[in-house]
Amino acid sequence: MLREIFLKQVKEQIKSLSILILIVSIFLFYYTQFIGDIKRDGIKPMPPRFKYSTTDDLAVKGVTLEDHIEYAYNTMKADYNSGDTLRIKGINMFYEKINEEQRKFLEEAIIEMEDIDFQTIDEYYGFIDKVDRALGGNTVYSNENNFSSVIGSKYYEEDIETYNAILKEDKVTNAYGRLFADYIGIAISFFAVFVTAFSLTKDKRYNCNELIYTTRVSSYKYVLGKYLGDMAIISLILFLVTGHGTWIFHGFSKLTGDPISYGGFFKYSIVWIIPTIMFVTSLSYVIQLIFDNGIVSIIVQFFYWIYSMKNLISQGIQPTKYFIRFNKIIPHSEFQPFMKGIYLNRILFTIFSLILLFLAIKLWDRKRGEMSSGYKTRKKDIL
Repeated sequence: MLREIFLKQVKEQIKSLSILILIVSIFLFYYTQFIGDIKRDGIKPMPPRFKYSTTDDLAVKGVTLEDHIEYAYNTMKADYNSGDTLRIKGINMFYEKINEEQRKFLEEAIIEMEDIDFQTIDEYYGFIDKVDRALGGNTVYSNENNFSSVIGSKYYEEDIETYNAILKEDKVTNAYGRLFADYIGIAISFFAVFVTAFSLTKDKRYNCNELIYTTRVSSYKYVLGKYLGDMAIISLILFLVTGHGTWIFHGFSKLTGDPISYGGFFKYSIVWIIPTIMFVTSLSYVIQLIFDNGIVSIIVQFFYWIYSMKNLISQGIQPTKYFIRFNKIIPHSEFQPFMKGIYLNRILFTIFSLILLFLAIKLWDRKRGEMSSGYKTRKKDIL
């Protein structure tokens, strides 16, 4: 009977609007936040084709208009001399040959730039955007990539040192798996409640209460079957996104030759995000059974979600925060001090989830007993 309830719950959720909302929301968050950050900052720093004249002692972490002009001018000269330009596609960066027409355009743009006195950043962007389009787009000259490219060229030495440490200690994807779990954990902890908030109360809308409350299906089988069905469908969506992230980094590995850990994203999805899904589902069940209304569960968890968003870096166990915030790309040696607190938090919320699930079963059993008694009384009166 448990299997039948589980399969029925999965089928019902697949057909529901809430699952569509969850899928769209998770993938939008994944592309705009996680992939967006990587596209902006890159993964492996590319060596600059020139060095800034400022010394390390005088360098300031900030980008001026003069920095932009110097970067664009020297990079165009380097591209013209080498006959290739840095192309940025997705999360990957690579040098690509330019044709004679594009090389001729660069020659003219270099001469033109020497005679221009840019007064504003908008004037500069207007000029450099023409260079990007002439070279086929998706270059370091595009408005989207130019700022990050300037920063990367100024601080290449420290960036490549960090990347080499991540490559050695984390095989890249373990470090980025933590960033992935941070972003997807935020999204799934909020949107999953729309899937689970009505799992037990929706039977009331279909007038199934008397049938369910008075059948021989035990309370634990009924609630557990629903719970496992919700967990399965949400986890499936999670693993689809996780698989896509791993596949993208597989392409990066093939392009650069740097090894990755193919289990990195999955490891942090399981250890960091699954306990969050368990907790959201269990808490949804308890609240909807207490108030006999799924909307209350959504409202309560919305405010709890805002509260749990506060700290960007987990410090200590933080027993009241139900999802993990850790949005830094750092090597394992720098992450290690946070490990104990994070994993104790995950163990704690797994236990909380099981306690809440047990409470939900008891609440369902109590409601079932009340309904069963009422049904028997009405049946006796009719007879």
